[in-house]
Amino acid sequence: MSRKVRENILDKRFEGRAITIKLINGETIKGIVDEVSRYEVGLRVRDRPIVIFRHAIANVVISSSDIHGESYEELEENVLDRNFIGYDIVAHLVNGEKIEGRLIKVSRYELGVLSQERAYIIPKSSIIYVEVG
Repeated sequence: MSRKVRENILDKRFEGRAITIKLINGETIKGIVDEVSRYEVGLRVRDRPIVIFRHAIANVVISSSDIHGESYEELEENVLDRNFIGYDIVAHLVNGEKIEGRLIKVSRYELGVLSQERAYIIPKSSIIYVEVG
């Protein structure tokens, strides 16, 4: 019996929730998640629809309660997999930012990191490297 691989942590479960998206160009966009697809995130920002392409996202800041619990899906062809859940990490991003915290979720394309009273969803495409431990 094969398990489905979860591609993204930021998925349809976040529709209707307020999030902050930090883009790789340095911009920050706050809004309500309207729609989520594999490659795009639709937000409502001051009643204007905005479509953000996932490849442009440096990280997503959410409430720590929105990323509760530890979870993973079976991941194929990944070094950073379920065995690293619970470890402290430092993710070095392409925009120069560093995010430190505990790895609590892993999907094919994203990492979920709990850091103090915030949580981050970080696209793997925005990560240069991760320090573990």
